[in-house]
Amino acid sequence: MSKKVYLLLLSLLIILTGCTSPKADSGNQVELTISAAASMTDSLLELKERFEHQYPNIKINYNFGGSGTLRKQIEQGAPIDIFFSASEQDYKLLDEAGFIKKGQAILQNHLVLIQPKNGELTSINDLLDSNGKIALGMPDAVPAGTYGKQSLENLGMWGGVQERLVYTKDVRQVLTFVKERSVDAGIVYVSDTLGEDHIEVVERIDDSTHDPIKYYFGIIDGNKHDDAKKKATEYFYHFIFRDESMELFKKYGFDRVGD
Repeated sequence: MSKKVYLLLLSLLIILTGCTSPKADSGNQVELTISAAASMTDSLLELKERFEHQYPNIKINYNFGGSGTLRKQIEQGAPIDIFFSASEQDYKLLDEAGFIKKGQAILQNHLVLIQPKNGELTSINDLLDSNGKIALGMPDAVPAGTYGKQSLENLGMWGGVQERLVYTKDVRQVLTFVKERSVDAGIVYVSDTLGEDHIEVVERIDDSTHDPIKYYFGIIDGNKHDDAKKKATEYFYHFIFRDESMELFKKYGFDRVGD
């Protein structure tokens, strides 16, 4: 091989190396643990695929559940890097206690009454005339349950249905109980109903009967995080706010705050 050809190949190698895509980063793998409201399960699982494709050296581990339960885990020292809360109160409690490094409200949702396919209900008012069981997230731990209780109280229905309520650990369990016909109705978010063939929406519950349903996204302040994890957390944080990420959430029934 002539010296001229060798230098040409070397120059080409240098150029190709310098043009390597960020997603081809061969650095050590970093793992992020993200606690998120159960109602975001489907959307965040798809987001995980997109993010890890672009950043193959960053692995996302999810911890789904009721926002109140997740908040308590963080307060008790659970090693969480990012928190998606369906509850403004749970987010603010963490923020006031110094757990949130930075964050904000990013998405909003709506409540619906659902029943098994071919159920007998035609409106939420029918709950008072029926004897069926109603699934609802635990109001003190599950935001959908909190909002649902507010609506039933403001509609003057709480006293008439309270004895027939079946409380669940999160909003996804409400959906499961309805699909399995273990209950006659349930209160969930619009986003939980998309693509579900074994349930039907009876009625969208009036937004004015409960507090605004906003989802908060925050980085948990971890003083023990090394530089690699801090950088990975920032990558994910900014990834969430991209237009394509917001379009993904919209596909799953969420609205961007302010829309």
